[in-house]
Amino acid sequence: MDLEELTTHCIRCGFCLESCPTFVETGNEMEGPRGRIYLVRSAVEGKLNWQEDVKPHLDLCLGCRACETACPSGVQYGQILEIARDKIEKEKPQRMKEWLLKGTTNPAILKTQLALGHLLPGKRLPNPISKLLSGRASECDLPTPQHMADMPELNKAELPEIKGEVYLLEGCAMRVLYPRVHQATRRLLRRIGYTVKEVPQGCCGALHAHNGNLYIAKKMAQELIVSMQDNIPVVVNSAGCGSTMKEYNHLLESSDGVEFAKRTFDASEFLYNNGLADMLQSSMGLDIKATYHDACHLSHGQKITRAPLDLIAAIPHIQLVPLAEADMCCGSAGIYNVIQPEMARKLVDRKYENIAQTGASVVATGNPGCHSWISQAAREHGKRVQVLHTLELLEAAFIGLRSFED
Repeated sequence: MDLEELTTHCIRCGFCLESCPTFVETGNEMEGPRGRIYLVRSAVEGKLNWQEDVKPHLDLCLGCRACETACPSGVQYGQILEIARDKIEKEKPQRMKEWLLKGTTNPAILKTQLALGHLLPGKRLPNPISKLLSGRASECDLPTPQHMADMPELNKAELPEIKGEVYLLEGCAMRVLYPRVHQATRRLLRRIGYTVKEVPQGCCGALHAHNGNLYIAKKMAQELIVSMQDNIPVVVNSAGCGSTMKEYNHLLESSDGVEFAKRTFDASEFLYNNGLADMLQSSMGLDIKATYHDACHLSHGQKITRAPLDLIAAIPHIQLVPLAEADMCCGSAGIYNVIQPEMARKLVDRKYENIAQTGASVVATGNPGCHSWISQAAREHGKRVQVLHTLELLEAAFIGLRSFED
């Protein structure tokens, strides 16, 4: 859709403002969705300069899309943001940002960068690199890839007959940082009667789409579709990736994109729809207090809120406690905590304070960025709360938490 047309749908009612984390933190109209849409439309009309007037405010946007949930007019803010950022990048490419995206979305490069980074003193992104990316000192630790878990073999006598195959998106950063989540996902899929069809695959293009490089995002999307041509479900355990893949119809504007989007499912959604809640009720369960953080691109992008909560609630003996501001962004937002460290720090501190107030020993979430950023906050506070992917928590109901300890 045309960018100017997309911006005209905003009626400037202001319902979006209190849902926007950067507006809540700053109180600045230009750091809220309504103000950003006004800036974009003014730039399209030639009244403002993209680089000087618009870019700083779009840069501070998390892209969390909470405003879409709050909007009574159905404004497609995510599309506005991606197209506007693409225009800004085409006009004046940011080479350091391109370098960061390339390194994050290529598993081989990411592994090498993390290995070299951990040889340096300190545990954070080196400040000279951080200042080139953001103009500020780093707030973000270099993530340490998860170890593969030693899980007991599935009891074949207790498993249902195989009724189908699915693809599982391995992704780029996800496969490097959280291989244990893929382990848990495969086990849960088999518990409901599905096996994973293994195929060579690459990045889905989500990070590039969210950060203003739609050309590369489209190329990655087309390559992923080719690698998963059979008409079987595609299961995704990364909220940001799943959100983009479900919107390939917008990104590619082709029948291939439309059909692929229709057969893409978040893992919690697919497992819930195929009876995992009933199976969980007969598991050994978990005698813990847990809470749940709504990953932005799951709750606001994909509009999936009940499935993860209902699955967790189905675990015997668990005490699931509500989290204040559960659907407010934690500040990770892809590469946001690297390129906007100051705002990202404010948001993760706010998030962790809410988590701590629940008294939970475990917090679950459905996105790798949230997982990593909230885990850092937990370490900084003495690791009183264990951070798990939702699917790790669900598999732990069957085999215990020991396999998921870092």
